[in-house]
Amino acid sequence: MIFFDITTNYIKFFNVNFIDFINGNKKMIKLFFLMLYNIFFILFLPFIVFVFLFRGSYNEILYRLSERFAIYKFSNKTLKKIFWIHCASLGEIRAVEPILEKFKDRYYIFLTSSTKSGREYAKKLKTVNFAALLSLDIYPIMSRAFNVIKPDVLVIVETEFWPTMLYIAANKKIKIITINGRISSKSFKIYRRFKFFWNKFIGLISVFVARSKEDADNFIFLTNKKNKIVISGNIKYDKDLTLSFKKKDLFLKGRDFIFTAGSIRAGEEKIIIDVYNKISSNFNNIKFFIAPRHIVRIKKLIKILKNKHTKYSLFSDNFYTNRLVLVDVFGKLQDIYAVSDVCYVGGSLVNKGGQNPIEPAIYAKPVLFGKNMNNFKTESEILKKYGGAFVVQDMDDLVYKLKKFILDRNFLKNTGLKAFKAVTSQKGAVSFTIKQIKENLNA
Repeated sequence: MIFFDITTNYIKFFNVNFIDFINGNKKMIKLFFLMLYNIFFILFLPFIVFVFLFRGSYNEILYRLSERFAIYKFSNKTLKKIFWIHCASLGEIRAVEPILEKFKDRYYIFLTSSTKSGREYAKKLKTVNFAALLSLDIYPIMSRAFNVIKPDVLVIVETEFWPTMLYIAANKKIKIITINGRISSKSFKIYRRFKFFWNKFIGLISVFVARSKEDADNFIFLTNKKNKIVISGNIKYDKDLTLSFKKKDLFLKGRDFIFTAGSIRAGEEKIIIDVYNKISSNFNNIKFFIAPRHIVRIKKLIKILKNKHTKYSLFSDNFYTNRLVLVDVFGKLQDIYAVSDVCYVGGSLVNKGGQNPIEPAIYAKPVLFGKNMNNFKTESEILKKYGGAFVVQDMDDLVYKLKKFILDRNFLKNTGLKAFKAVTSQKGAVSFTIKQIKENLNA
């Protein structure tokens, strides 16, 4: 009965004409699919909230909750055009900083993020005029967001494809540009299976600036638009390396050998802790930093450490009496990568698709990761090709390779230089992306 009522109300709201739908009217078919998507979104929303609460992510759910309903303390009093850019989280925002720098004088930058950490970081940027959480992708709410923001252009970073958002922007004849566009091989299987749905909404994007040829081919398949898809390379290779962070800022000594396991996931935690216990018993100068992908996993990590009788310190304590440090704060992983000797990129010894191996490589650090790097296939292959990264099969292999780096400083230095060379070989994506945005905004 509830489902029927919701369906009836949405039919009235979208004004779907089923005769036109049956006759193949493209607009009505698109509206019909959007209506179904909205219904399922609403029905599954309580489940999504429950999952977050079950994980202990109370702060993520309650943080700036009004913004999830497009209640923004924003009024457009500027004469500049509105440049709305949407990023998933912190990593994407950091990557687009040099792009925002080029448009800040001409446009009013309105940045939305899907996460708390992203929004908090964006708020501090001088290039961003207004930062907010992205509203729920439900038609009345997203429509309100557009009416409040009144964007002249919508720039979407990577894979933030929200059907309602895309539909409203296209309906208002707003230019939609995707930059650093990507679809992982794992995600593409889902997109391909439901192409009949996704091509109606991803196809509304005006221009795709894809990260790689594989990503470009995926977009071509989903949209059948060859003339609006170009390849830029990955803008994350172009990160500014200006960083004043030093070992002393982490209470570390010059002789300390620092290993960082970043963005690790459930299933890897015990492996990394076992690696620490094996390595630390043989090397007194080893320092381990373990940064979970999700901060809510800290309690679980502490429980594992206690069960293994392993002493630890918390990063937030600002003083480390133990050689193993749990990173329990947001936004510090890049700083820790910068002062590390060797870095392991998580989500790769378990089937989670891996994390971005460029982040430590830009600081000339040797990179280790497992075989599951589907989300960053191109980046990991380039690093391996140059000899700046190695695949580890399991805990014993990780211990073996880490010992090799500790015992052979020349090997450590040369591998780091090769990682950096791999990164510099791919630079240029930012300037290419800026050029594409300018050309399409002037078109």
